[in-house]
Amino acid sequence: MPEFDKEEFRRLFPKLSEEMLGKSYDIRELSKDPLAGYEPNVYDFLCRAKSVEDGLKVIDYLERKGELSPELARELRDKLIRHGIKAFGERREFGYYYRLASNRKRETLRRDQLEK
Repeated sequence: MPEFDKEEFRRLFPKLSEEMLGKSYDIRELSKDPLAGYEPNVYDFLCRAKSVEDGLKVIDYLERKGELSPELARELRDKLIRHGIKAFGERREFGYYYRLASNRKRETLRRDQLEK
Protein backbone atom coordinates (compact mmCIF):
# COMPACT_ATOMS: atom_id res chain seq x y z
CA MET A 1 0.00 0.00 0.00
CA PRO A 2 1.48 3.37 -0.98
CA GLU A 3 2.17 5.96 1.67
CA PHE A 4 1.43 9.66 1.19
CA ASP A 5 2.11 12.69 3.27
CA LYS A 6 -0.87 15.04 3.76
CA GLU A 7 0.14 17.54 1.10
CA GLU A 8 0.73 14.89 -1.54
CA PHE A 9 -2.59 13.26 -0.65
CA ARG A 10 -4.35 16.66 -0.97
CA ARG A 11 -2.73 17.27 -4.37
CA LEU A 12 -3.59 13.82 -5.77
CA PHE A 13 -7.08 13.52 -4.26
CA PRO A 14 -8.46 17.01 -3.60
CA LYS A 15 -12.13 16.09 -3.03
CA LEU A 16 -11.37 12.99 -0.99
CA SER A 17 -8.82 14.82 1.14
CA GLU A 18 -11.30 17.64 1.74
CA GLU A 19 -13.84 15.11 2.94
CA MET A 20 -11.42 13.06 5.05
CA LEU A 21 -9.02 15.66 6.38
CA GLY A 22 -11.38 18.60 6.59
CA LYS A 23 -13.42 17.15 9.44
CA SER A 24 -12.18 16.64 12.92
CA TYR A 25 -14.03 14.71 15.57
CA ASP A 26 -13.34 14.45 19.25
CA ILE A 27 -13.30 10.71 19.94
CA ARG A 28 -14.61 11.35 23.46
CA GLU A 29 -17.67 13.02 21.98
CA LEU A 30 -18.23 10.20 19.51
CA SER A 31 -18.01 7.54 22.19
CA LYS A 32 -20.45 9.19 24.61
CA ASP A 33 -23.62 7.23 25.21
CA PRO A 34 -26.54 9.49 24.25
CA LEU A 35 -28.78 7.64 26.70
CA ALA A 36 -26.35 7.75 29.65
CA GLY A 37 -28.22 8.51 32.83
CA TYR A 38 -31.62 7.80 31.26
CA GLU A 39 -33.99 6.13 33.69
CA PRO A 40 -36.93 4.29 32.12
CA ASN A 41 -40.35 5.25 33.48
CA VAL A 42 -43.67 3.43 33.69
CA TYR A 43 -44.53 4.38 30.10
CA ASP A 44 -41.29 2.84 28.83
CA PHE A 45 -42.15 -0.40 30.60
CA LEU A 46 -45.75 -0.36 29.39
CA CYS A 47 -44.59 0.10 25.80
CA ARG A 48 -42.71 -3.19 26.12
CA ALA A 49 -45.79 -5.07 27.32
CA LYS A 50 -47.42 -7.37 24.78
CA SER A 51 -50.93 -7.38 26.20
CA VAL A 52 -53.28 -5.68 28.66
CA GLU A 53 -52.54 -8.47 31.14
CA ASP A 54 -48.79 -7.80 30.88
CA GLY A 55 -49.46 -4.08 31.33
CA LEU A 56 -51.48 -4.71 34.48
CA LYS A 57 -48.62 -6.83 35.86
CA VAL A 58 -46.17 -3.97 35.17
CA ILE A 59 -48.40 -1.46 36.97
CA ASP A 60 -48.95 -3.81 39.92
CA TYR A 61 -45.24 -4.47 40.24
CA LEU A 62 -44.25 -0.79 40.13
CA GLU A 63 -46.97 0.09 42.64
CA ARG A 64 -45.81 -2.66 45.02
CA LYS A 65 -42.23 -1.38 44.76
CA GLY A 66 -43.43 2.13 45.62
CA GLU A 67 -42.42 3.59 42.25
CA LEU A 68 -46.04 4.48 41.43
CA SER A 69 -48.52 6.23 43.66
CA PRO A 70 -51.85 4.44 44.13
CA GLU A 71 -53.61 7.31 42.33
CA LEU A 72 -51.36 7.13 39.25
CA ALA A 73 -51.57 3.33 39.24
CA ARG A 74 -55.37 3.55 39.26
CA GLU A 75 -55.36 6.08 36.38
CA LEU A 76 -53.00 3.91 34.34
CA ARG A 77 -55.10 0.80 34.94
CA ASP A 78 -58.25 2.64 33.84
CA LYS A 79 -56.55 3.90 30.68
CA LEU A 80 -55.13 0.46 29.96
CA ILE A 81 -58.47 -1.31 30.37
CA ARG A 82 -60.45 1.32 28.41
CA HIS A 83 -58.04 1.94 25.53
CA GLY A 84 -55.72 -1.06 25.46
CA ILE A 85 -51.94 -1.33 25.53
CA LYS A 86 -51.54 0.77 22.36
CA ALA A 87 -52.78 3.82 24.28
CA PHE A 88 -49.27 4.15 25.73
CA GLY A 89 -47.51 4.30 22.39
CA GLU A 90 -45.85 2.13 19.83
CA ARG A 91 -44.58 -1.24 21.06
CA ARG A 92 -40.86 -1.17 21.80
CA GLU A 93 -39.33 -4.32 20.40
CA PHE A 94 -35.90 -5.74 21.14
CA GLY A 95 -33.22 -3.28 19.97
CA TYR A 96 -35.43 -0.18 20.34
CA TYR A 97 -33.04 1.65 22.67
CA TYR A 98 -30.01 0.71 20.58
CA ARG A 99 -31.69 2.26 17.52
CA LEU A 100 -32.74 5.30 19.56
CA ALA A 101 -29.16 5.86 20.77
CA SER A 102 -27.79 5.43 17.23
CA ASN A 103 -30.28 7.93 15.85
CA ARG A 104 -29.49 10.47 18.56
CA LYS A 105 -25.76 10.11 17.94
CA ARG A 106 -26.32 10.56 14.20
CA GLU A 107 -28.43 13.69 14.82
CA THR A 108 -25.73 15.11 17.07
CA LEU A 109 -23.06 14.55 14.41
CA ARG A 110 -25.23 16.19 11.74
CA ARG A 111 -25.95 19.17 13.99
CA ASP A 112 -22.25 19.56 14.78
CA GLN A 113 -21.38 19.44 11.07
CA LEU A 114 -23.96 22.12 10.26
CA GLU A 115 -22.62 24.39 13.02
CA LYS A 116 -19.07 24.27 11.59
